[in-house]
Amino acid sequence: MNNTRMILDSKFNPEISINSGQMFLWEKYKNSWYGAYGDYILRFSITNNEVEFCSTPKFDNWEHFIFRLDENVQNIFSSFSNDTILHKLLKRYTGLRLIRQDPHQCMISFACASNTNISMIRMMLKKLSMKFGIKRQIDNKVFFTFPSMKNIHKASINELCSCSVGYRAKTIKSIAEKIVTGALTIDELYQCKYDDARKILTSIYGVGNKIADCILLFSLEKTEAFPIDVWMGRAIIKYYKRLIDNRKVTFMNANKKLSNNQYSILSEIMRNHFGNYGGYAQQYLFYHIRNVKKKKW
Repeated sequence: MNNTRMILDSKFNPEISINSGQMFLWEKYKNSWYGAYGDYILRFSITNNEVEFCSTPKFDNWEHFIFRLDENVQNIFSSFSNDTILHKLLKRYTGLRLIRQDPHQCMISFACASNTNISMIRMMLKKLSMKFGIKRQIDNKVFFTFPSMKNIHKASINELCSCSVGYRAKTIKSIAEKIVTGALTIDELYQCKYDDARKILTSIYGVGNKIADCILLFSLEKTEAFPIDVWMGRAIIKYYKRLIDNRKVTFMNANKKLSNNQYSILSEIMRNHFGNYGGYAQQYLFYHIRNVKKKKW
């Protein structure tokens, strides 16, 4: 493993960032965290106020890329200066970063996230990796890379179902087919505007608005995307009900899934409120509303 070191400050905390519902394949052994990121196994270790970053194979300065250390978060957060709720959360959860993910891994991860919880998502992705990824031994521990789209595409529905993904197998297979056949390319999604990219993703079998928004936010640089699940619905009702009332929208139920039309309206309201960096606001609100209920990551 190649190693780099940096001194931690209040603006960056990798440990809370990887345990915030963005990524699901990180494991802790003793003082180190190990994570699968496409073909790479990443590792970081925190000792006092110093963190060491490593990767296998070599991925130079991966921490800068993945944790977006190249971005000036203070400038981004200044765009929320008039929002008193978010201003408090930015101070409370200082160090939480939006993670830049591998697009293929992100697509499959959030396909698995449909109608389930974080522990189940982890279990599904770990089984997929063990069955279709590449085995690597690092620090006397065994890890598996995330499966390539080719390997997923070659798998049968039954083989995918053996990884406990259930009905999600068809969505996983559909995504892989689009990528492998060239019917959909990552470059195309990068270059599209947000609305167009979301339309392309939601045209794939089983990919709804929330899954599409997660993919767009976490892996395709669409930082205005504002994913909304039941947890975010609760946060919006608790802190931003006035925005809904201003639009005379009366459909919100904190315990029910939104229809496509309801999702589109609410997403538009929140994106208009938070602007180009709404995804950052969403992550802090999501992290907070789950912490309030003492939910495990």
